[in-house]
Parts: sequence; structure tokens; C-alpha cells
Amino acid sequence: MSKILDSVKIRSGGEDEINLRLANLGRRSLFPLPHERQRREFENITNALMNLHDGHSGQTVVFASSVKGEGTSFVSYNVARFLSVIFDRSVAWIDGNFRSPQKKLQSEGVDFRSLLLDPDLVREIPEGDALHVIPHGTAPVKSTSLLTSENYLRVLKGLQDKFFFTVIDGPPILDTVDSGHLAQPAMGLVLVVESRRLDREVIRHGIQSVRSNNVN
Repeated sequence: MSKILDSVKIRSGGEDEINLRLANLGRRSLFPLPHERQRREFENITNALMNLHDGHSGQTVVFASSVKGEGTSFVSYNVARFLSVIFDRSVAWIDGNFRSPQKKLQSEGVDFRSLLLDPDLVREIPEGDALHVIPHGTAPVKSTSLLTSENYLRVLKGLQDKFFFTVIDGPPILDTVDSGHLAQPAMGLVLVVESRRLDREVIRHGIQSVRSNNVN
């Protein structure tokens, strides 16, 4: 555990207070609260992300798996939830999966596809919530073209000005180049790996594929 995270936990009221705030946030969440072992893993990821944060401007990180079904959305959402609670700062979680967006989310307000078409819509995202969820949306877009355009860079800049952390849930890296494009201008990509599911060579191939796009 880093000294940064230890000191923040003390300021936040300690372990019991953090657990209570996580539970309260979980009442209106997209996914159920993690069990204790998972929560410790999310805390470790939070610690690693904070060691990369410059402490000033907002940061963006992308989560993705090698293939579909490894729990990326569950992991990324819970890390975003943990970041928002333990640091008591505004965090955005974005459904950036063009292949399999979250069906539970209604496209109300500003969604990700609309942001890519009009980055100025960042200004219309309401403030105040500890964790702000941005659904994927349904507007017809060409993802590769927009994710490699000035529009996406403007979206990231607007989100970084507004949120302490922006967590993007991306599609599997072996299915599409979208996650590489999402992560290339961001702080980096967290690869989600389900234990004992994939051969190591498949995972290595996925890592190499994103590294070829200069992704951290």
C-alpha cells in the first residue's frame, strides 16, 4: 500500500467509512459490489493508478481484455467507483465498447458517441455526482475514424478538465483496434485477465498488439 493511499484513507475516515460509502454508492450502481478479495485487488489497481497520476490535471485510463467475457466492465466500473469514494473526487466511467455496449444503460443525457461527434457536449455533463456514468449511445459513427481524430483528443481534454479520473471500458483488444486507439493518447491501458481462462501466448499477443500502437 502506498503512503499516498494510506494517507487518503485516513482523511476519508478509515476503512469502515470507505466501506459504508461504497455500499451507499452501490445501491444505484450498474454492477454489484465486489466481495472482499476483489475489493483488495481493486484497491491495488487504484494504488497503481495513483502512482501514475500527476496530482494536478485529470487523467484517463482505458480497461480492456484480450477477448470477450473476462469481466472488464465489472472491473473497470468498480475501480472507478473505488477511485471516486476513496479520493472523494469526481470520476467518470464511460462505456466505450463499440462491440458490446451495456444494454442496462439508457442513453439519457450526454453519451460517448455523441461526445465523439460533438466534443463541446462535455460542458453539458452535470457536475456533483461522485461517479458519473456516461453510456455508449446509439448515434451512427465510424469508430476508427473518430478515435484517431482531433474530436477524440478534444473529448479527453474536456473530460480531464472536469474529472479527477476518467475510466473508459473498452472492447477486447484482439477483436478490434478500438481499444488501442482509445488508450494511445490516454495515461495507458489496464489489461484485464481472467485467471486460468486463456493461454499465456494469447495474452502476450494481445499485449503486443496494443504496444504496437504505442500504448502504455
